Amino acid sequence: METIDTGHSPMLGEVRETLELAIIKESDLRNMTQLLYSVPECIENKHTKLLELDEQLLATINKGDSLMFQGNEHDSVVLCTKNRTYDVKEAGTSNSCLLVPNLNLIGQTSTDADDRVIKARNILGVFHTYVQVKECIPKLEKLLDVLEPTSFKGQEYESMIAREHLYNWRRLRSEIQASEDELNQALKNYSIVNIDGYFRLISFESEIQSLTLMLDLFDENCWELDEVNKEDTLESIKEFLPTAVFDILFAKYTEVSDKSKENGSPLYRYHEEKCCKSLAKVLLAASPVTEHKQFMESWNIGTPEKMIPKEEYLSGIALITWNGSTLKKEVVSFPEANLPKNIDERFNELFKAKNKWAVQEITPYVLNLATKNMNVNALLTKYARSSVINGIKYYSSKHGK
Repeated sequence: METIDTGHSPMLGEVRETLELAIIKESDLRNMTQLLYSVPECIENKHTKLLELDEQLLATINKGDSLMFQGNEHDSVVLCTKNRTYDVKEAGTSNSCLLVPNLNLIGQTSTDADDRVIKARNILGVFHTYVQVKECIPKLEKLLDVLEPTSFKGQEYESMIAREHLYNWRRLRSEIQASEDELNQALKNYSIVNIDGYFRLISFESEIQSLTLMLDLFDENCWELDEVNKEDTLESIKEFLPTAVFDILFAKYTEVSDKSKENGSPLYRYHEEKCCKSLAKVLLAASPVTEHKQFMESWNIGTPEKMIPKEEYLSGIALITWNGSTLKKEVVSFPEANLPKNIDERFNELFKAKNKWAVQEITPYVLNLATKNMNVNALLTKYARSSVINGIKYYSSKHGK
């Protein structure tokens, strides 16, 4: 395909003269010539942006699915598909990119005509910048911010909730910078319940109160961990919380057991680590720094008899450190949720708290930063330095001593 901009309506002879001056044999070309003309002060140049597409975005467009820019005037905009989120920024290019509607591409430049066919095309835009996208983790920190004021704190507080402050799905989608699938997953991860069409964050106090009631019944009935009766549990606490809230919390702290009731309906197993971890959060909220032995004793007292608190259950919520002054171990509150979302800042905070981290210790603190293209191992390789001590791999600051 050949393109020539002559600046005026060309004659076939002028085209052939141009080919001759360029030392191009007409027989080597297809028989269509497209001539490009500039259109002064073209409005499309002001209101059109060029968007870079990776393979996933191109596939989304080809399937006819939607791409959505999300973010209000206070946010940095992101681009979302149904299941991916992309950071967006403007990038420059040293080449001039031309917007030419109806331009025939290479496969469309052969005609049945014997002689050369000349077509005029208008350039509707010249671009030196384009919109560059890069897949990122969804920006979910705002989700808790917008839902916290209307969080579910118990039936007795419901009359105090202003309806205009509630979020339905449409309002939530318009404000949270995440794809539809990522947002749905976040609703599950953060114990967010749909009550009468509005999404409500279950407050920590209400969650712990409900869990305590559930575990008290478990203790009273002397059930085994894998013999939890869902219907009996709901019956005992339904006056304290809506069924929708109970269903969310029961699903969070249990899983279907291998055992069943006489009528064939399933029994459930309490997830020991999740239960113990939430009860540990109560102790950490009351005392962020506690002598290790004292903490473990208090934790054990507050946990059902058939559950055994373990140090590894503190992963992601607390650190076990050595106090050089008292010469004793301490349990120190260090929740992952309070760390910066920026990767560099997060690693800086991690290595301020501890010089060296074993893989299993640091993983809960970086897992939420991982993407489809960069898993935890890749993040640690890029942002930390590894070393092996007594056969165990540790990670430390890349710029530390």
